[in-house]
Amino acid sequence: MVRNREKYEQVVSLRMRGFTLQEIAKYCVISKSTASKWLKDKPFSAEITTQNVKRAGIENAKRLTLVAKARRGERQSRYVEVGRAAETEFKHYKKDPFFMAGLALYLALGNRKDKSTIRFSTTRMDAHQIFIRFAFDYLGISKNNVHFWLLLPSDVKEETAMRKWQRAIRIPYSQFHKNQISNGTPTRKTLHNGTGNTIIGSTALKCKLDRWTELFVKKLSK
Repeated sequence: MVRNREKYEQVVSLRMRGFTLQEIAKYCVISKSTASKWLKDKPFSAEITTQNVKRAGIENAKRLTLVAKARRGERQSRYVEVGRAAETEFKHYKKDPFFMAGLALYLALGNRKDKSTIRFSTTRMDAHQIFIRFAFDYLGISKNNVHFWLLLPSDVKEETAMRKWQRAIRIPYSQFHKNQISNGTPTRKTLHNGTGNTIIGSTALKCKLDRWTELFVKKLSK
């Protein structure tokens, strides 16, 4: 038995117009449980619930799409600004022999396909030493930003190789990623301690380094 017939009819009317239980409770100044109790035997109410859930899902998807679009725009603007800053910095650094040597090394041994990570690979320990020092001096990173892993031939002892590389590049073992071991047996004895991979995970710094490299190539091509 409904005591407040007028409010009950108002609840039913609002529900038929597609209002949610929460909206009805707020509008009619009743509890959500009361609204639910009054509507539980109304067949159309369950259908309204389904429609509201579907509509909420669509609206949420649209909202997420707009948020993602806005974030992409913000990132793009940021990378444009990083590129402009890189051009200014290049003008300042281009007469520095060590800066130019670092770019030459990266041009020869860096992976430029990955857009979000700086990756430098070679068996030469001295090349890694130079590139890491370059990253410290010009990209402004600290030792904590550098990670490292080895691609090892099957005839090279992992523990021995890691010890030699760690001593050369002076990166803590805690920043070594899991190494990979090549399949197959080498036809000749391996004369190096694996291929070292220096990793710096930063899209902004990768954007800056790529722009420097483009300007470096342009300068050499004149």
